[in-house]
Amino acid sequence: MVKNNNEDKHFKYLITMRWYVETDEDLVAGAKESDDKLLELLRHRADGSSSCSTCPTRNNEGYAILNYHYFMGEKKPVYMSVDKVKNK
Repeated sequence: MVKNNNEDKHFKYLITMRWYVETDEDLVAGAKESDDKLLELLRHRADGSSSCSTCPTRNNEGYAILNYHYFMGEKKPVYMSVDKVKNK
């Protein structure tokens, strides 16, 4: 079958991004309660204020939470910290 050259073509891609966050407590990544705390921390802007309802960090379809130290070492800048959120 020959496709019409006027046909709209849509190509889909999955994009994953990394955000580095820090907490003032040792959490077990993968545990529901820990993941919820980490995701809530991520749902803030860099200035510590809450992100809006359309922000990508509030509308994730899936996620993976890894221990920062074992995954990337100590060289990456931290996006969000509990210290920033607590100051607001």
